[in-house]
Amino acid sequence: MKRLEGKVILVTGATGSIGRATAIRLAQEGAKLALADRASSSTDELVTEIAQTGAGTPEIFHYDALDAVSCRALVADVVQAYGRLDGLCNIAGAYAKTSATDVGDDDWNTLLQINLNSTFTLTREAIPHLQKSGGNVVSTSSLAALNGLAYATAYASAKAALIAMTKSLAAEYASCGVRVNVICPGGIRSEMSAIPPVPGADPELIMRRSKLKGFADGLGDPKDIAAGFAYLLSDDARFVSGAVLVIDGAQGLI
Repeated sequence: MKRLEGKVILVTGATGSIGRATAIRLAQEGAKLALADRASSSTDELVTEIAQTGAGTPEIFHYDALDAVSCRALVADVVQAYGRLDGLCNIAGAYAKTSATDVGDDDWNTLLQINLNSTFTLTREAIPHLQKSGGNVVSTSSLAALNGLAYATAYASAKAALIAMTKSLAAEYASCGVRVNVICPGGIRSEMSAIPPVPGADPELIMRRSKLKGFADGLGDPKDIAAGFAYLLSDDARFVSGAVLVIDGAQGLI
């Protein structure tokens, strides 16, 4: 399918597991991609793979999610390069496993800045351009936002706030033709799922696992989340805004 043919879509966190899978899926759907992440040589292989889909060679943009000025500049740079913006995928994020009493003020603020504040800044800057194109925003929350997550209080708190932000923006900009949605992944095979547990942590609280057949380790694949992004960005979801799409293999029910 080419549901996103010619659409200019900005993907943050493009070199991570979910970001990479999403970028490839959107390219297969015909999107013109602006890929954003911290400076990294790992973009070279991704650019080559995307170019092979026939969607053209994506532009690479480096930015710092900890810096609001850098976030504002990212959106401006993408619009300057492409002349328009049709979609924003907020995928960049940070995760840490730490007992709540060991979370310092700086740690807390850093996790909120990356997972929540930078997402708002990028979305705020993108909205005027999305109003012109009739575009939309899809952000990445987490099952942790809905169910909580032991040893990840700051992360879960930021992701929960992201859901409220999404619903508020969806309501405010519905009449302007801008859709705003959020995906809540469950446990996915990724860099985050590979982080070792906190020493002495209760193993039953670390990570829920799906009992769906075909998932031997109980974890989803980044491609499962990428499919959600492709759907929400497309006109197939033209009547969907303010939605919280949970993709977790029923992990939250077990």
